[in-house]
Amino acid sequence: MKTFDVLTVGEGMIRLSVHGGATLESSPHLDVHIGGAESNVAVACARMGKRTAWMSRLGGDVFGSRFLGEMRRHGVDVSAVTVEPDSRTGVYYAEIGEDPRGVAVTYDRANSAATRMAPDNVDLSMVTQAEVLQVSGITPAISASSAAMTSSLLAAARDCGCRIVFDVNFRARLWSAEQAREVLSPMCALADVVVCTREDARDVFGSASADNPAGALADRLTVSSVVLTDGSTGVHWHQDGDAGFSPSIPTVTVDRIGAGDAFCAGVVIGTVDGDLVSGVRRGQAMASLKRTMLGDLFLGGPADVAALLGVAGRSVKR
Repeated sequence: MKTFDVLTVGEGMIRLSVHGGATLESSPHLDVHIGGAESNVAVACARMGKRTAWMSRLGGDVFGSRFLGEMRRHGVDVSAVTVEPDSRTGVYYAEIGEDPRGVAVTYDRANSAATRMAPDNVDLSMVTQAEVLQVSGITPAISASSAAMTSSLLAAARDCGCRIVFDVNFRARLWSAEQAREVLSPMCALADVVVCTREDARDVFGSASADNPAGALADRLTVSSVVLTDGSTGVHWHQDGDAGFSPSIPTVTVDRIGAGDAFCAGVVIGTVDGDLVSGVRRGQAMASLKRTMLGDLFLGGPADVAALLGVAGRSVKR
């Protein structure tokens, strides 16, 4: 048996945010949370009972210490995290507003320790200890060395039989759609499951099928399984020729940041358990619950998810 069910690798950041409805320009207070796509997934998987590790590089500052302490508190193994004494931990600032204003984010991550991740300073052998590796398209976007690390990590996982869940997670502030397509297409081709929004499927990969959008993206990326989120409508999935749709769960949103990561964690858990379709529905429940919680993290557990799924219906297979 492997040491970990799940290994995630990516940047961790400190989130400084104002209360809902306030603005950074005028608010006298900032709330402090930890966040980052892969670390959010790691926390969610750990809270759902999976043996989970997170690998990254953090600065030797108070924010790095805060981050490690919180990851440990949620049950995530951080033994493969490197702390750089003379470097910094990335920060981002968030305004949480309702439509039409929405969420506004300002990043301060230049030259952070995570941007220095490279094939020679990250323990690629960690994938041999995990059943499933999860990484997102944000990681290769933050620097050229991090992109090289991601490619090496995915290849190492493929070589040792560690299954891969790749969340496209396109960020237009980090790179163009054309750059993302060039870098992410070969990465997605190495994955067992690709998670993508319908918008990113269209804008990054030029895949815009109306009939079977997940299957069309699977063909475009030459991958066997695709999970395609479609906003408030629901989730399309495609696995080895089968396709289906799972309707969304009505939710009143308090804080939407991190909901996509909570959903991805459900897909990762489904991949660990060998049941992608149940993972999709579990992920939808986790994302809905996360949207009711302040901060980036899913802070629920198996009982909360089971209770919500008990009244939220089931996915539909085409």
